[in-house]
Amino acid sequence: MSVKIWRFASIYLTAITLSLTFSHLLEMPRKLAWGPELYRDVQHTLYLYFAIVGAPAESGAILCLAVLCFLIRRRRRSFWLTLIASICVATGLVVWFVLVSPANHQMSQWTTPPLPETWPDTWLDTRRQWEFGHAVSAVLDLIGFGALIASVLFDNSLEPVKTGSIRANG
Repeated sequence: MSVKIWRFASIYLTAITLSLTFSHLLEMPRKLAWGPELYRDVQHTLYLYFAIVGAPAESGAILCLAVLCFLIRRRRRSFWLTLIASICVATGLVVWFVLVSPANHQMSQWTTPPLPETWPDTWLDTRRQWEFGHAVSAVLDLIGFGALIASVLFDNSLEPVKTGSIRANG
């Protein structure tokens, strides 16, 4: 397959990943002001499709970026920028597994009243872990997406080959 196809797939899937994580970042200031009941209700109703779309998009982005790194390994500047993008997006997924996934598990237990007896003691920490985990992922995805776009812009192999100049006789 051509480099252009792998680049397109990498940009497309990384953009989807960034759109999801960046939306969490934009929501964060308002959500940090919400009380426990509203926060719980939103967490249990709003994010179903984030998982359905996000998991394949992010996994696909990482796969496509890895293949792209291999294909352009001899294009020095473009390779390093693509590698930075790969590392950022992959690290964002690691952050999700380390911070967000455990918080998701904790929040899955907040289903119906009465709320857990430990609610007042733990819910703020769980919320903070979930929100800031997504914020870190969003920043990593934003850096990764920027590096990926820069890798295309700085790829010298995309410039037309100069065949020489034609001299005027005279």
